[in-house]
Amino acid sequence: MEGTMNERIQINGLPAEARLSVGGDLRWRVDGGTGQGEQSLTVESSVLGFTAKGKEIIVRVFMGQLNGPFCWFGNLVKRVMKNFVLEMPSEVVANIWSERLRKYIDSLGRPKRLFIIMNPYSGKKYARSIFRTKIRPLLLAANIIYTLHETEHKLHAQELAYKLDLSKYDGIVCVSGDGVLLEVVNGLLQREDWVTAIKLPLGIIPAGTGNGLAKSILGAAGEHYSIENATFVVIRGHKRALDVTTVLQGKTKFFSTLMLSWGLIADIDIESEKYRWMGSTRLDFYRCLS
Repeated sequence: MEGTMNERIQINGLPAEARLSVGGDLRWRVDGGTGQGEQSLTVESSVLGFTAKGKEIIVRVFMGQLNGPFCWFGNLVKRVMKNFVLEMPSEVVANIWSERLRKYIDSLGRPKRLFIIMNPYSGKKYARSIFRTKIRPLLLAANIIYTLHETEHKLHAQELAYKLDLSKYDGIVCVSGDGVLLEVVNGLLQREDWVTAIKLPLGIIPAGTGNGLAKSILGAAGEHYSIENATFVVIRGHKRALDVTTVLQGKTKFFSTLMLSWGLIADIDIESEKYRWMGSTRLDFYRCLS
């Protein structure tokens, strides 16, 4: 790649002096004494994707916004979607900037094709609504092609992972609680090509009763816990190693990723299923009944 590119352009209709670095930093200063000073976007940590047409480049971002007027004491940052319209002086310049952006985003190793497994009965059965209103808009903004498959019965996700043509996808994402991802891990490890299969990146976007794994992953990525942030971590391709425990019970082999339980804890987890409509409260409720 060449060095930093500098150009006089318009950003959201305002004239500006802009530069795009090799490291993916987009900085600009708006003309006209607006008092905004220099502004910047870091492609790796803020940009979802972009589209280019003619002299315009529309950069779609998912950027932080303070939850209030004060920023001390570690105020949590809420991300919001925004568009920045970059109008170049010519189509030739627009093509050069677009190519630089494309090459940099490609160098990040982000997923382009995802197989998404959604449990419509997770938690309080809001998964479909969550996907439609919170997850899908971010995936589309990031130009990600996805195949969505809903689970229809227990261990369905395991069956899907066991039979899936992995060559078609860059990763598997579970829109659910912790249970569906566990089924996927079991399905991958039971394949004949499990040594290769288990290297496929897995993602989880919380939509269930128990979302411990999603919270752990977001914490490791330095993100506040939310459905949107979990989606953005998937889009960015943030990866972390996952420990898997092998359990043998007689001739049966199964795998665990988050925890193992037996006795009263297991009974509460399994038997409280009949009260799933209560959400996470079902666990405390059934514990009192036991």
